[in-house]
Amino acid sequence: MRSPGAIIIGGYINGLGLVRALAARNIPVAVITTEPYDIAHRSRYVVAHASAAGLDEQPELLVELLDRRAAEWPGWALFPTNDGALAALSMHHDRLASKYRIIAPLFEIVRYFLDKELMLGAARGIGMDVPHCYGAAVHAHAALADLRFPVLVKPYAGHMFFSHFGCKLFTARNHEDLGRCISQVENAKIPCGIFDFIPGPDSRIYAYCLYIDQNGEPGPGLLVRKLRQSPPFFGVARVAEVAGDHPELRTATIELLRRIGYCGMVSAEFKLDPRDNTFRFMEVNGRSVIYNGLLRKAGLDLGGLAWSDCVERRPERARPNGWPGVWINLHADLLYSTFYRRLGRVSFGDFLRPYARPKIDAVRTVRDPAPSMVQWSRTAREGTSALLRCRFRKLIAQRIHPLSCIGSESAGGRRLA
Repeated sequence: MRSPGAIIIGGYINGLGLVRALAARNIPVAVITTEPYDIAHRSRYVVAHASAAGLDEQPELLVELLDRRAAEWPGWALFPTNDGALAALSMHHDRLASKYRIIAPLFEIVRYFLDKELMLGAARGIGMDVPHCYGAAVHAHAALADLRFPVLVKPYAGHMFFSHFGCKLFTARNHEDLGRCISQVENAKIPCGIFDFIPGPDSRIYAYCLYIDQNGEPGPGLLVRKLRQSPPFFGVARVAEVAGDHPELRTATIELLRRIGYCGMVSAEFKLDPRDNTFRFMEVNGRSVIYNGLLRKAGLDLGGLAWSDCVERRPERARPNGWPGVWINLHADLLYSTFYRRLGRVSFGDFLRPYARPKIDAVRTVRDPAPSMVQWSRTAREGTSALLRCRFRKLIAQRIHPLSCIGSESAGGRRLA
């Protein structure tokens, strides 16, 4: 099947990273947006775009869109950038495979990425250290005597939880909080577990990234260290650096992916537990990640490797180059450092330190300025509107505080994008 172009499904920063990586190889790129804060479709390198809003709740909308545009994009490669897109492509793989090249595995493999309980089970099966689970998030477990607060109420299907609540998980600081959290997830019919909270700052979170080609051969990898997240503790990276390699984490990551039979982009996340100095496995993503631009700058071009492997059938090798700089999502770093200064405990000196190093911005570039302009203009527009309505405090609570214990007023809300 000839594949003259690529379709990026999901237009947030990880999608923008793929757009720029593939455009650098002179590959035409289209973007299908899935969220109102998407920006990748504004890139100068995008030749077409469409919308599949509500993908998490209605995955068939994406499939119907791709059916309608098949004549326009014959044989193009499909790149998912979020779990909703990954689920939709894998569940409808047979239907789409005759029209497109799908850069995603079959559902029998994808289900491990979508169901955290399955992935954690696979990790335990190979002897990886994982956070302690007290059991399912049901009221029968809310009064367990051995609970060590705070605890986390984490979904097994993260993309469904985020779609419903606008955050990644709930925190509970006591039995009363936990009961309220459990009531919320039971009412939403979203299965969750009760997990131990691993203490320590965001700078103790690491991700081992690599590409495993279709022959099952793992290429060179990179260890990424998060320096700050948005929001702190339970968000996505907003400042990150390359921390070289880590043979033990590499071996564990490859063994885990081989156990489930996966090939493709890999980012396995761990947190260094200060209680025993053990790397505890948190999750693994089988798609592009938000710091795609950092990996590419450091010699691990996941999008380009996937294209050469799956489309051109000529696997390439990553070439880590030891780049010493940092990746910064300036938009998120300024907003979250301002509104989370107490929670994150970032001093002014600590805030500025990464900016003194060689750096790349997650969104803003001189050659492709439109995505950053759209991102900031949307923030300014929403902030101005909220101020005029005397609802700025509420906007911050809803948009900038998606961390939460249900028992407090901080629950809910999406990223301020």
